[in-house]
Amino acid sequence: MSVLQRKMLVWILLSILAASLSYAAFRGYFSPELLLGFANSFSC
Repeated sequence: MSVLQRKMLVWILLSILAASLSYAAFRGYFSPELLLGFANSFSC
């Protein structure tokens, strides 16, 4: 495996990781349970 192929593989893996993290963050943000828990953390 050449250096360029390894760099491309690392960037692809990082972009997949970032996409999955942002997807999980949006799913968690739009779920009502997490939204209520977030609001309750300020009221306590």
